[in-house]
Amino acid sequence: MRLSPHELRDVTLAQAIERADDARTLVSQTEWDEATRQAVDAARGRGVLRVGVADVVGPRAAAIVDRAAGRDTTVALLRQAGTQARWLARGLPLLALLLGLVLDRVANAHQGDLLSPPLLLVLGWNLIVYALLLWHAWHARHAPATHEPPASPSALHQWLLRRQAHAGRRARRGLAARVATDFITHWSERTRARFTQQAAAVLHLCAAAWAAGIALSLLLRGLVVSYRFGWESTFLDATQVHAIVGVLFAPLTLLFGLTPFSPQEVAATQNFAGEGVAGARWVWMYVGLLALVVVLPRLLLAAWAHWRQVQWARQCTLDTRGSDFDTLRQALPGDLLIGLACTTPALRPTLARLLAQHAAHDGAIPSAQGDRLRLLEPADAAAPVDAVVLWGDGPAPALPPAWRQAPMLTLASAAFGANWLRDEALFERLAALLPARQHTLQRLSQAWQARNEALFIQALQRLAEHLHACAALVHTGDSAPGAQNPTAPPATPSCCKRWTRRCNSSMACTSRTTPRRPQRPGPCRRPRGAR
Repeated sequence: MRLSPHELRDVTLAQAIERADDARTLVSQTEWDEATRQAVDAARGRGVLRVGVADVVGPRAAAIVDRAAGRDTTVALLRQAGTQARWLARGLPLLALLLGLVLDRVANAHQGDLLSPPLLLVLGWNLIVYALLLWHAWHARHAPATHEPPASPSALHQWLLRRQAHAGRRARRGLAARVATDFITHWSERTRARFTQQAAAVLHLCAAAWAAGIALSLLLRGLVVSYRFGWESTFLDATQVHAIVGVLFAPLTLLFGLTPFSPQEVAATQNFAGEGVAGARWVWMYVGLLALVVVLPRLLLAAWAHWRQVQWARQCTLDTRGSDFDTLRQALPGDLLIGLACTTPALRPTLARLLAQHAAHDGAIPSAQGDRLRLLEPADAAAPVDAVVLWGDGPAPALPPAWRQAPMLTLASAAFGANWLRDEALFERLAALLPARQHTLQRLSQAWQARNEALFIQALQRLAEHLHACAALVHTGDSAPGAQNPTAPPATPSCCKRWTRRCNSSMACTSRTTPRRPQRPGPCRRPRGAR
C-alpha cells in the first residue's frame, strides 16, 4: 500500500507499542479494539466492501499513537521528525565552506604552486568518488536483487533516532526504552533508502562547499596579496611539468577554448619566478578547475540524490502481507460472501425464515466484533464468492459462472437448520474449507449461537408468561361455568392446551420464528360432558 512518510511513521510507532507493551499498560486492549472498530467503520463508510489490513492500518495507527503520545513523552518525541538531522543537513555544508576558507593549503600566503599536492589530492579524491559511483550504479543495475544500501548510513540514522528518543525523561528505562528500541530498529530499516539518499545529498553538498571555500580563499586572498606563482621539483623538468599541467587543465581548455600554457611559460615560472599581474591567470585556472571538476558535478549529484529522496517520499509503500500484521489481520473483522444454494425446494421457506432471524438491516449476518457474513442465493449472484454451500437433500442445481471457481461443500438438511444445536456444523465446515478465515468464522459462529440462545430464552419467557396467565384463570374461575360451584374440580382450559402446544412447537423448532407475545386468553369454557 502507498502512504505518506508521516503515516508510515505512525504505523511503525504503533507496531512498536504493540510489540513492546504486552501488558497493554500504555494503551489498553479496549482502546486497541475501539481504534480497530473505528477504522473499520470509516473504511466501510468509504464504500469498501471487504475491509483489509491496508484499509485500516493507517487510521488505526494514528488513533493509537495519539493516545500513547498524550501519556508518554518518548512516544511524542518519536512521532515527530527529528530536528537534529535537519540541522546537520543544513549546517555541515556551511561548516565545510568555512573550513575551505580557513584551512586552505592549496597556496600559501604568497605562492601559487602549479603542482600543489593539496589541489591534486582534492581533484584525485573526487575523481575516485565519481568512479566508485559509476561502478555502484552499474552493479545495482545488473544485480538489483542482491543490492542493499550500505550499513553506515543506517547506523548513523539509528544514532540520530536514539539521540531524539533520549530527550524523553523515561527513555532510558522501562517501557519507553523498549518502545524506542523497537521503533528505531524498524524505522531505520524501512527508511534506509531515503536516509541513504539524504546522507548522499549532504555529503555531495559538503564536497562542493569545501571546493568552493578553497576557490573563494584563493580569490579573496588575491585581493590583498601578490602571488608568486610557479613550480619546483627535484626530479621533474619543464617538459614533464608542462605535460602534467596540460592534462590537469585539459577540461578547461577543451570545453571553453582557453589557451593552454606553453612550454616557455612553464619554464619561465620554475622556482616560483612568476609574479605580478600574470599570476591572475593561474589563479583563475585553479578556480575554474575546481568549479568544473568538483563544485558543479557535486551539485548535480546532490540534486539527483534529493530528487530520489523526494520520489521515495511520494511513492512510500508498505507491504501489509508480512508477519508484522498477523495480529491485526486476525483481529480485523472479516467480510465473507458465501453462495447458498438450496437443493430441496420445500425447504426454501424454512431457510428464508432462518436467515431472517440472524440478518441485520443490511442483509448481512454480523458479529459483535464487526464481522459480516452475506449468504447469497444463485439468483442474486453478481460477483465471485468465497465459498459455495449446497444445502439440502436434492440434486445440485446449476450454479452461476461466478461461483464455479469457489470451493464447495455439501450440507444435508439434517446437519443444519433442523435444530439450533447443530447450526455450528455450517461454520465448522466453512472453517475447514477456508483456513485463512478461521478467526472470522469462529466469531460469526459465536454470534450465531448467541442469537439462537437469546431466541430460545425469549420463547421460554413467553411460555412462562402464558402458563402463568392460564393458571391465574383456572384458580380464579373467571367466567367459567364452574365458578358458581366452589366444590367442582377445576378443569384444564382448552386454550391453555393450544398455547402450550404452540410454545412447545416453538421450542422444538429452536425458536426459528420469533413467537408473538401472547394475548391474555379469553374466558375458558368447560369441556362438553364435564359436570
